[in-house]
Amino acid sequence: MDIFSVSGWAFGALAAIGVLAAGYVRVRSSVDNQTAEIWKGEAEAQKARADRLEAQLEELSGRVARLEAENRHLSELVTGQAAIAELRSLMVTQHQEITSLITEAH
Repeated sequence: MDIFSVSGWAFGALAAIGVLAAGYVRVRSSVDNQTAEIWKGEAEAQKARADRLEAQLEELSGRVARLEAENRHLSELVTGQAAIAELRSLMVTQHQEITSLITEAH
C-alpha cells in the first residue's frame, strides 16, 4: 500500500463519516421540526380551549349574578309578606281590643 491508497482510503472514510453526520443532522432537524409543529398545534388547541372556558366562565358569572339578584328580590318579597301578615295579625288584635272596649263602654 502506498501513501496514495492510504490517503484515498482515509478521505473515503472521512467522506462516509461526513455523509453519515449530515444524514444524522438532517434526520434530527426533521424530527425537531415535526416535534415543533406538533407542539405548535397543541398550543393552539390549548389556547382555543382556554378561550372557550373563559367565555363560559364569564357567561356563568353573569348567570350567578342574575340568580343572586333574583334571590335577593324573592327574599325581600318573602320577608315583606311575613311583615304584612304580622301587621295584619296586630291590626286584628287591636281591632278586637277596641271593639271590646267600645262594647264594654255601652
